[in-house]
Amino acid sequence: MEQQVEIKGMTCGGCVKTVEKALSQIEGVKAVSVSLSPPQAVIQADSTVSTAQLQAALSKAGNYSVAGEQETNAPKKSGGGCCG
Repeated sequence: MEQQVEIKGMTCGGCVKTVEKALSQIEGVKAVSVSLSPPQAVIQADSTVSTAQLQAALSKAGNYSVAGEQETNAPKKSGGGCCG
């Protein structure tokens, strides 16, 4: 199954790498392609992978989120892996 989602919070190439790594570590995700312009991820995954799992991985990785999704209560880092 291919899923395309808009990612909020990315500002540079380092953010793209951080988001790509976070999403690729989700069980059931087979491939991830992340772009900054437009800010999105194209994800090849099993049908068992939910948007909530994507959101949780992004929140854990930094100040990223799936556009249109409710944010979790998980503590966030400020910025991404390279941003302050």
